[in-house]
Amino acid sequence: MKISVIIPTYNEEKVIGECLESLSKQTYKDLETIVVDDGSTDKTSKVLSDLRFKNYDIKVFQQSHKGAGAARNLGAKEAKGEILVFVDADMTFKPDFIE
Repeated sequence: MKISVIIPTYNEEKVIGECLESLSKQTYKDLETIVVDDGSTDKTSKVLSDLRFKNYDIKVFQQSHKGAGAARNLGAKEAKGEILVFVDADMTFKPDFIE
């Protein structure tokens, strides 16, 4: 069963890398990670671009600043998973979090 993890971000350049690193180590593998950049004005988009270049399997969407709720809705709309998991960009997870 595919699970979609949706992460709304706004000016999270300092923490999004750790969040995505912990999600990349999940023991559950049928997982897609969606990050919605909600109009960040810092270097969040560059950090996300660099992480994608390093082969992190993430989908990144951008929108003008509309708030976390709108970012979650966009992520949900684009998700392919049967289960949606919403997390914040400043969170990190143990390897069995999704499982």
